[in-house]
Order: sequence, then C-alpha cells, then structure tokens
Amino acid sequence: MSALFKQHARQLLGIVVTALCMNAGAQTQPQAQPQTQAPAPASGPGQERYVISYICGDARIDGTAPLPPDGRPYNLGVSFVAGSTGQPLSNVQVRLRRHGRVLIEFKATGSRCLFSVPDASYRVEGTYQGATQFAIVETGALTTQLRW
Repeated sequence: MSALFKQHARQLLGIVVTALCMNAGAQTQPQAQPQTQAPAPASGPGQERYVISYICGDARIDGTAPLPPDGRPYNLGVSFVAGSTGQPLSNVQVRLRRHGRVLIEFKATGSRCLFSVPDASYRVEGTYQGATQFAIVETGALTTQLRW
C-alpha cells in the first residue's frame, strides 16, 4: 500500500467518523439546531485553523448540548428576548464577527445559541423583524442577551 493512499484513507476515515458522530448527536437532540462549523483564520504562520461550532435551541440547551466534534467546550452564549415581555425569540438572523469580518452567519431556530470559538472578543449581531441588536462579548460570557 502506498504512503499516499494511506494518507488519503486516514483523512477519509476521519471525515466519515466525524459525520457519524455529528449525526448521532443530532438524533439525540431533536430540539437543537444542527451544529454548523466554519474554519477561523489561524492567528500566526504554522498554526492550526480553529473550527467554530455552534448549536441553538431553547433555554435548556446549556445542559443538553453535546460537545462539538473537536471536543472543545462551548465558551460563548447568547439569548434572544423581547424587551417588553422578556419572552424568548426565535428566527433571529445571527452574525458572529471578529475585527469586522463575519465568521459565521445563520438563522437561529431557537432562542439560545452556544458557540465554541477561540478565546477573543467578538461582536454578536442579531436581526429580528428588520431591527438589529448587537453586543461585544468576550469568550467565557454565557449570559449575554439581545433584546428587541
């Protein structure tokens, strides 16, 4: 068996195992929006790229969310609420920015989202019924709320 074939076989096996793990996690968490990932740029030459993971659901997601495929914990959390009533809001268009660059964008089907991101400061934006709110948050902040 050639070395090139072994290298490609290992990569393919890793992709298949990751896909199976993600599928198993999605089947055990039907109320949660599937995890989506986007590579974040490395902060220096020769460093690995960090995969950003997120998951959305209701307020109980903190205790039920499976770990992201890379095993790193969720270290940023945001909830979406109506300012006048405090009721949870869903269908919020979410953008996560760093240095002005959009790292990930999606529509949250739940009222709470958790992110696994590199340690840094981020701008979390939410647009609900045409109105945009945002917060500047540091990793470790799990109680941020965007209110409309």
